[in-house]
Amino acid sequence: MSVLSVLFFTFIRIGLGAFGGGLATIPFIHHELVVSHAWLTEREFAEVVSLAQMTPGPVAVNAATYVGYRLAGFAGSLTATIAVVAAPLALVSAAAWLLSRASGRTKTWAERVQRALRPVVAAMLFGAFWMVVRPLTKDWRLWLFTLVFFGISRFSPFRKYPQLLLVAAGTAGTILL
Repeated sequence: MSVLSVLFFTFIRIGLGAFGGGLATIPFIHHELVVSHAWLTEREFAEVVSLAQMTPGPVAVNAATYVGYRLAGFAGSLTATIAVVAAPLALVSAAAWLLSRASGRTKTWAERVQRALRPVVAAMLFGAFWMVVRPLTKDWRLWLFTLVFFGISRFSPFRKYPQLLLVAAGTAGTILL
């Protein structure tokens, strides 16, 4: 199979498995990109996630664009990005259409399913947190940096404008680390 085919089918799988939002899918994306295909190292993956968080758009789309470009240039970038978006878009469109025609009982069932999924999504977010934090275990300075910026993030200007926190952390990291 060509690189573009492998990219396409890998990112279709990631797109279809991306339940729970961007951060919740990080462990799944990690498995595909680091474990299954070894396209990225642990450290590179953590950097991709950090970069994907800083740029506009979902984590999976940004990761697809980056990895696709890295493996096959512009064509790979385009292929991976389309693949990660196409299947979920089709599924959500079909689900929205079905729910718009649903009766009262079906809508109640759908609301119950959504409530039941919230704890699962929370667990997935904790898993994503660990995937991003795990590479920090080798350097105590990164743990300290993480704790300091977590504390700073609780203050008003940074809660309203997290972009300021990203700029501050990037500047401090460049100077201190």
